[in-house]
Amino acid sequence: MVKVLLFVLLSLATAISAVSAQLDHPGQFSRLGACPDLGCVLPPDRTNFLAGAKFDVRVEVHGEDQVQPDTEYSLYIRKLSKADTKARKNNNNKLVDFTKFTKVQPDAPETWNFSYFKDASAYWKSQSGDKNASTTVNVASSAWRNVRLREPGTYEVLLKYQDMASGNQKTSQLIWNVNAASKKRKAKNVILFIGDGMTTAMITAARLISKPHVSGLYQKRMHMDQFPVLGHVMTHSIDSLITDSANSASAYNTGHKSSPGALGVYPDSSPSPFDDPKQELLAQLLRRRSKKNGGKGGVGIVTTAEVQDATPAAVFSHTRQRGEGATIVDQMIHGQDPVVADVILGGGGKYFHSQNGGKSLNGTDYYEVYSKERGYKTVFDRDELLAYKGKGPLLGIFHSGNLNVWLDRNVYKDNLNQTASDPRGSDLPALNQPNLDDMVIKGLEVLDMRYRKEGWFMMAEAASIDTMMHPLDYDRALADLLELDNTIGKTKDWLKRNNLDKDTLILTTADHGHSFDVYGSVDTQYFNSFSDSEEIEKKNSIGTYKNSGWPSYVDADGDGFPDEWNVRYTLAAGTVGFPTHREDFQVNVNGTRVPAVAQGNSHHHFKVYEANPEDAPHGINKAGTLGGNEAVGVHSLQDVPIFASGPGSELFAGVQDNTEIFHKIAEVLGLGDQK
Repeated sequence: MVKVLLFVLLSLATAISAVSAQLDHPGQFSRLGACPDLGCVLPPDRTNFLAGAKFDVRVEVHGEDQVQPDTEYSLYIRKLSKADTKARKNNNNKLVDFTKFTKVQPDAPETWNFSYFKDASAYWKSQSGDKNASTTVNVASSAWRNVRLREPGTYEVLLKYQDMASGNQKTSQLIWNVNAASKKRKAKNVILFIGDGMTTAMITAARLISKPHVSGLYQKRMHMDQFPVLGHVMTHSIDSLITDSANSASAYNTGHKSSPGALGVYPDSSPSPFDDPKQELLAQLLRRRSKKNGGKGGVGIVTTAEVQDATPAAVFSHTRQRGEGATIVDQMIHGQDPVVADVILGGGGKYFHSQNGGKSLNGTDYYEVYSKERGYKTVFDRDELLAYKGKGPLLGIFHSGNLNVWLDRNVYKDNLNQTASDPRGSDLPALNQPNLDDMVIKGLEVLDMRYRKEGWFMMAEAASIDTMMHPLDYDRALADLLELDNTIGKTKDWLKRNNLDKDTLILTTADHGHSFDVYGSVDTQYFNSFSDSEEIEKKNSIGTYKNSGWPSYVDADGDGFPDEWNVRYTLAAGTVGFPTHREDFQVNVNGTRVPAVAQGNSHHHFKVYEANPEDAPHGINKAGTLGGNEAVGVHSLQDVPIFASGPGSELFAGVQDNTEIFHKIAEVLGLGDQK
């Protein structure tokens, strides 16, 4: 149903010749990401909405340099009838004042100014000290909050304003598509697994090092491999080719594109990062689902990152800046229509307290606040987590920052002693952290006890796939990918034991990718036999095509992970976007790689990064493909896979935009009817 609706509505919109789409502007810099003209409406042109979902609208009218913007602008809207679209005319329904149509009064008008760079030349001039390189923009703005369009269809939105520089009347015309969702649930529960930064090539590499093969044939497959439905997801953001985790995860939770760094909002140009136009979140919709359609559902958030980090925060937060960790903690329980998830498990303890480097909002003890105001039981290590048998909401914080990665938690355990990482702010390390499967299974137990009848939604993230790909620590990234896969297998077993498998849709995808691939194998013994000056000989240890023999990894105990990580024959692997660094194709047993370090400043006054001499000291040199100001690798454009199993899984086959995932989950959970 969702696919058909999306296709029909987009086709109707395309047929309206009176409102032609304005193509995205080329270039690396913009005045405001979703704002191609001096007159801006957020949400922008061609946005798709879920009928009945709440959203904010922001109008901005701009004047550059000394030009003041028009403050007498007007906003109109009309619903286009099928006759209008069929006849390619727009006569049946007249444009109506936006306030009158929506019955929502705008906030008081606002004015402010901001600055931007028109192109790369202007930006780099500013980095060299030119204070006149930026362009000032003066803004007049209004915002309408909690708008709802309940009737599916195609809407035209029109902003009329004066270009004060030329004196000409201007208009900005938009099309909004409002999609219906089913009022009947296909699944009672949905689990959305996110392998942050995970790509098909990484899954292939993880399979290669963990699964037995005979005569080139795998004797076992990964749990992801066994999902019946496979699709691909396009990940770009509203104004950039390369997304970050915030706005890509936000697309999954709202059905709207956004800009890098943003969570649940369209970034505007206002001074505050918290007043940008919001979109209602999937979890919020589930919380107010009507009783006749199943009632309020449960929400669980599990991550190996900080619980305030981009992907988990996308489930409950609204802000233009993902780095506002202290306020994001507060938003969970005090925000506008707060989600107040039933299960919150991960890291990020430093934002809950003010002890020993704590960064909580206003020095508040949020462990106490969560407990007293919302009834959370708080646990701080693996033993406490597994021992919890209650039905109340559960908050588990196991590290001051991100949890340590699987390879250090389970193999190179001495690395856990390197920092004071206790989530309560002591000087002690967090030595007893849970694994991802511990958190997911305990979270499911709590959700099932609290919402067996109504159903629930869980987002579970293997965050450090991405976290380790940035410093080019491929072994640690692949180990966390294998942890995700093993967790999926254990989750499927748990669902079956509890008779929930036929009622639960499981999705596994990524928020974005890295440009990782494997191009051969490496004989590290031969590699290490040569001196640092013999780089050509070292490179000859890389076998390609017929010489790319099998690596040495073996999983004899069948736990889903290689028994030994420091092996002779490894993978020749890499990415496209990386800083200058050294490479030896071998696991770093002493902790996460630091591929590049600052070696001084450029004439632009930023730090310049060169290869870290302590990382792979006997490796080969690899000249960076990124600017000298980049210390780690970066995300890539490629589509990411999505695996689906359970009721409604057929909706996720084929190629789809990341915003469509939201609409399809809403369809499966029956979110077409809210109170």
